[in-house]
Amino acid sequence: MIGDHIGDVANMVSDHVSPAQNMILRVPNDLPDRAAAIIGRPFLAKGDTPDGWDCRGCARWCYRTWCGVALPDYADLYDAAIVSRTGRVERARLLGEGLAQWRPVAPQAGALAWLTFLGIAGHVGFMISPTLVVHADAGIGTQLLDLEEVSGRYSLKGAFVPRFITRIESV
Repeated sequence: MIGDHIGDVANMVSDHVSPAQNMILRVPNDLPDRAAAIIGRPFLAKGDTPDGWDCRGCARWCYRTWCGVALPDYADLYDAAIVSRTGRVERARLLGEGLAQWRPVAPQAGALAWLTFLGIAGHVGFMISPTLVVHADAGIGTQLLDLEEVSGRYSLKGAFVPRFITRIESV
């Protein structure tokens, strides 16, 4: 299963981040207000601005704009034909490589939420609290996801921060 493969890879130690890159992630206290300003923004595959973004682009924008952290782009996932059945193995490999540069944390504001949709992992969002996630998806645009909603289509697979983040602080 894809999720099982990626979960194993997520526990790997990355050789790509040097100790000199260690830093504090400063998360603004007003994330709910900031998130309210982007709810309803349109979905655009491979997009990464409020004019149109996908889940990855939205999460990258939140990190960059709200926390001052530039994240690598994983747009090559699209080239792996991720929407086809035959693309699943390549998608798992690429996601696994990307997650190897992240470390798991407790769900909290400032973490990247790795989400499953109807049991299939591969969707991300930006956590504005331990239970609220800003995310973008085709057909619905940018929305706020409440992880405590039992009838939801999405569930939390894990919360992560880049390996070079050593501490998260609210400011």
